[in-house]
Amino acid sequence: MMVGMIELDLLWHDYLGISWTGAAGVVLSTIVLYLFFSLLVHLSGTRLMATMSTASFVVLAVVGGVSARSMLGESPTMIGALLVLNTLMVMEALMGTFRRLAPVLPAAMRRRPSVVMLEGRSRAESLRRRRLTEAGLHDRLRIGGVLDPAEVELVILEERGGLTIVRRGERIAPALLADVEGAELVPERLLAGG
Repeated sequence: MMVGMIELDLLWHDYLGISWTGAAGVVLSTIVLYLFFSLLVHLSGTRLMATMSTASFVVLAVVGGVSARSMLGESPTMIGALLVLNTLMVMEALMGTFRRLAPVLPAAMRRRPSVVMLEGRSRAESLRRRRLTEAGLHDRLRIGGVLDPAEVELVILEERGGLTIVRRGERIAPALLADVEGAELVPERLLAGG
């Protein structure tokens, strides 16, 4: 009977359970690392997430592995893992709420879609602000099926790194440009109803 109790105790402490201080450490580590990783993605933004090179993948894999190990503490357990996963879900829900509030934040505090190419020519300043190179933009255009930059009238780099491509002969509704940085540069001839 004593052997069974010792085995259950070992099972609990080594594989399943966690102390109150361990739980607090797991939650705190998860919150700090989530916020740090969110900041890292925000600062490197489009370049890291949208044009996933081998180097970007390696960076994200290493950051994910180190973060996961750091979040779980000295000895990972099932309850520790459940705490990490639930904390991440709560943080993501809170960030989702924050993102929904983004339209009411001052423009300096939020990232907006941006015109990065107009009438076949890239806009260097917009690319620089979004940390995207012209080569990176061309790579993304090829992936999007663009075979000649001259066939592109307008390219908008979206908040999450996607591209909206308006080709020659196409038009875009003015309402879709409402919150786009550089929308005032779009010629009237490219606007639907214009």
